[in-house]
Amino acid sequence: MANLTEGLTYTYLGASAAPTREERIGVCYAFCGSCKALKENMGSGCAKNASRKFAQAGGCQLMLALGILSSFSNVVIVIHSPLGCASTFVGSGGMRRQQRASRGIAEEEFIYIHTNLDEMDVISGGIDKLKNAILYAEKEYRPDAIIIANGCVPGIIGDDIDTLIDDLDKKLSAKVVPIHCEGFKSKFVASGYDSAYHGVLKKLVDPIPRYERAIPDEGKDAFERYQISRTVNIFNVGSNSRGDEAELSRLVQALGLIPKVVPLNSSVEDLSKIGDVALNVSICATHDDYLLGHLKERFGTEYVLNALPIGIQSTNQWIWDIAEYFHLEKEAEKLIKFETEQLNEALESFKEILNGKTLYVGGGETRIFTTGVFFRDLGMDVIGLKPHNFDRFAFPYLEEFENEDTVVHVAPGQPSEELNLLNRYRPDLYIGHIGANAWVTKLGIPNMPLFGMAFNYMGYSGAYELARKAVKILKNTSFVHKISQNVALPFRADWFETDPYSNINDMETV
Repeated sequence: MANLTEGLTYTYLGASAAPTREERIGVCYAFCGSCKALKENMGSGCAKNASRKFAQAGGCQLMLALGILSSFSNVVIVIHSPLGCASTFVGSGGMRRQQRASRGIAEEEFIYIHTNLDEMDVISGGIDKLKNAILYAEKEYRPDAIIIANGCVPGIIGDDIDTLIDDLDKKLSAKVVPIHCEGFKSKFVASGYDSAYHGVLKKLVDPIPRYERAIPDEGKDAFERYQISRTVNIFNVGSNSRGDEAELSRLVQALGLIPKVVPLNSSVEDLSKIGDVALNVSICATHDDYLLGHLKERFGTEYVLNALPIGIQSTNQWIWDIAEYFHLEKEAEKLIKFETEQLNEALESFKEILNGKTLYVGGGETRIFTTGVFFRDLGMDVIGLKPHNFDRFAFPYLEEFENEDTVVHVAPGQPSEELNLLNRYRPDLYIGHIGANAWVTKLGIPNMPLFGMAFNYMGYSGAYELARKAVKILKNTSFVHKISQNVALPFRADWFETDPYSNINDMETV
């Protein structure tokens, strides 16, 4: 597989906000055709300019950024925007409680404040409201950090939140962190990850000074240095479960290394020490490349970004990349051999049921491709792939799907297009991003979620669970069939006769 980090540069921290991914890495968010055609169009640059005549739905950078930031311990989130922004954030409290409980982290109150900008604020500015919210958060809650999530409206009217924060930062005990996640700036929703990490890198990744011991202890100092030299940061994402983290930590420990899972669900102190490791390891390049690149610039820490450990092939590659850095190739070879032999034996009975069945996968780009490769290796025919967006991190996976019959539909949201395609292809199984499954169920297609906080999807145990779930669903499909017979989709019959390719322009129109 190609080196995904080649040619990447990270020199943006002097700016107030992270660049959009359109500027930084080049992306495609509108395409429908074969994997071979997408590869050719990305290579020529044409796919990066494609757009839609009609866009039904998309994601919001603000929500992706908040998903990361709200997981931190003892922080207050200030959402600077009209009240409608982040209205779905209300349910995050329960999700946060579940995540912390599953990881053995003490429960704490989930606090966020909204500045509730109105029509008058659009005219006169919302800085005073923001200042009052920050001062209230400091006085009432005494958090370690106050995180300002800047929405579209203050970005449009020009609220200078950075000057305000620089002024207050010197007067408050909490660190004040500006997050510029104005959704209108980018059609690539994953820019929200960069927005969150830009603020974290500038304000929270600030190592606590080390002081010499009052009584020198060379033994303890040497042991600390040794611990750091064997420690690996495993960078988690909002879509992985505690089971995923436990499985990947187990595999790192099996190599004789020390795993540390960051940054979600971390404390501000944990974030300040994020540079005290030998290697940073991503489980999703789309999620982490901006953060890991800057950590290398600041601390000189190398990183692994080439594989998302879902399925046998990708998990093997993930382990091998880590082992190579520490010169543990022999240990990795033994581990991979032992795990794959056991897993392949356990998967034999599943292969009999899955062999020859058709599969369509939709969701985050690297996740759907690795999931597709795994099920293809179990004998399934991958007839369709729907990444939210497409960029250099997913490009190497196109080589795995050179079959002209495999359609790739690049679309952030756009359920009308996806359901049109699914109705044409009628796969035996659909695996998709949470939220899409209800639509697909109404179409009568058996389906399962691409991820879930209560389940294990990654590593070798995750591969077994993925196959087991797929078999369980295919054994009994009566639920989706009955739903489809009794619950209608909100589309006219003639929509399903429309060419799904016709909505996509070859070039961006002004």
